[in-house]
Amino acid sequence: MHSSYYYRAHACIMVFDVTRKVTYKNLEKWYDELQEHCKGIPTVVVANKIDIDYKVTSKSFNFAAKRKLPFFFVSASDGTNVVKIFNMAIMAGMRWKAAPKDDFYQEVLDLLGEISMDTRKQLEDAVKALEEGKDKEEGH
Repeated sequence: MHSSYYYRAHACIMVFDVTRKVTYKNLEKWYDELQEHCKGIPTVVVANKIDIDYKVTSKSFNFAAKRKLPFFFVSASDGTNVVKIFNMAIMAGMRWKAAPKDDFYQEVLDLLGEISMDTRKQLEDAVKALEEGKDKEEGH
């Protein structure tokens, strides 16, 4: 995925399709990429489409356990555990956002993202006025 998808993320829900083995195999690559961009971000792993065959819930999926990540079986179709995983991700994301980060660059981006549009416009106008004043001084 493009790095812009990770910008300002506070939690991640990694979903694989229990009917498509390749999606489970891709979790490793997706998780590594996620950690490159958002190290330590709270992550929930989700096995989707259990409504197609509920026997799949008796299978062992070790990806989440190896990384000590929460794991849920869900059905987006019938709603099984959907609200639960979103609530968990939201709460974990809120806690993670409130915690100090080791990444100064990310902290600066977070702060800049919180600047209101009005403040941003005021800053742009101030910079423009300074530039215009500088041009007048230089005789342009």
